[in-house]
Amino acid sequence: MSFAIHLKASRDLLTERNFGLLLLGQLVSQLGENLNKVALLWFVYLFTRSAEAMIVVGVLQTLPPMLFFWANGVLLDRYPKRRTMIMVDAVRGLLVLLIPALYLQHALTLPVLYLLVFLVATASGIFGPALYSVIPLMVAEPRRVSANALMQTTGQVGTLVGPLLGGLLSAFYNPVFVMVINGVTFLVSALFLLAIAIREIPDPEIPPVPGLSGVLFEVREGIRFIFSNNPLFLGLFIIMTLYGVISGPVSLLLPVLSKTVLHSGANGFGMLLSAYGVGMLLSSILLTVRPPDNLFRWISGGFLAGGAAMLLLAGSSHMAVDLILMMLFGMAVSVVNPLAHTLMQNNAPSRMLSRVLTTMSLGFLGGAIVGMVGLPGLVARMGILPVLAILGGVLVLSWGAVNMIEAGCREGSACGSALSRLWTFFGVLPSPARQSGSEASVKGEKL
Repeated sequence: MSFAIHLKASRDLLTERNFGLLLLGQLVSQLGENLNKVALLWFVYLFTRSAEAMIVVGVLQTLPPMLFFWANGVLLDRYPKRRTMIMVDAVRGLLVLLIPALYLQHALTLPVLYLLVFLVATASGIFGPALYSVIPLMVAEPRRVSANALMQTTGQVGTLVGPLLGGLLSAFYNPVFVMVINGVTFLVSALFLLAIAIREIPDPEIPPVPGLSGVLFEVREGIRFIFSNNPLFLGLFIIMTLYGVISGPVSLLLPVLSKTVLHSGANGFGMLLSAYGVGMLLSSILLTVRPPDNLFRWISGGFLAGGAAMLLLAGSSHMAVDLILMMLFGMAVSVVNPLAHTLMQNNAPSRMLSRVLTTMSLGFLGGAIVGMVGLPGLVARMGILPVLAILGGVLVLSWGAVNMIEAGCREGSACGSALSRLWTFFGVLPSPARQSGSEASVKGEKL
């Protein structure tokens, strides 16, 4: 398809009533959520004057998706997703509004604040998989890459604008006011969802088994689907884990790079982080207007380009060069998320898509935690530049791993011998893997 045709298809997607309302609701919600990230931490610090309390809040915001992924997937596969998303947004809005309400009534205590933060994070852990589960109900396969890229764009706009706006509002007004705005944005998102019409048809052949035993059966079924004799989804789990390892620690490494190598302090950190965000946004726009045919090859190419950018960053000490490299790095690695989600949506059975997505999110979060815990310790021992070089090497190895995953998903793959594995690692598939064209894949879809 030509660029003009792709551009028209993307424009048509934006003007579709249901998807347009979903996108607008997410844009409002993401702005509010990122506003709150700054406001909540600043509020906790003013409320407690304790750095430890801020760390506890950070942990409480991360734990629920890991603790309850199994239950979230079953819930979303059993019940209407749109209705669940409306309830989740309404609950999130009311819980966030409860924090400033209790504070103004002098009834807010630290344990209550911790509980509310945990409950909001628990609800948010349900909403993310629900969002990507509902996209296949609204968008046909040829346009799902564009749809997922657009949805990623709302998060990136929120990440770029939300913290800046939240900091300004917290400084000129107060963080309590910003949390009120955040609570209202969740309620506005729920109103957008109320206006959406989605036809959800339950699978009549496999009705859910009632009781705890039925829930546990469906949890095991979803996990087995990914990890037992399914090279595509096992490969996607590995890809999402690698993506977490790579993207998780970036914001922790950039302040050290700015201070110790570039000697630019907080101002340099802000510019590097902005360049990274701009690169991610440009990549999402590119995927929206020009979605690729071979998704796996673009994922592997993103890892390779990101590895090259990171290795060059490890050898640079000039701010202008580093800003360009960070933008290129953001463009490269941000192709992974929407393309991986498209592969999941196109190939997972609809009745267990949410379980697949929640399990994949566990891989991403686990990888992010490994990266955030491990790499800062390496920085303290080795310095920032060697660690950036190590991260670049991990990205290059990830490129080879994705090539092998793609080959393993092809019919008649020649990955059995050591030589063929070597060829596959470098993205060169020998016969017979290429003899019927490079587009063979699971269920006849392009990889």
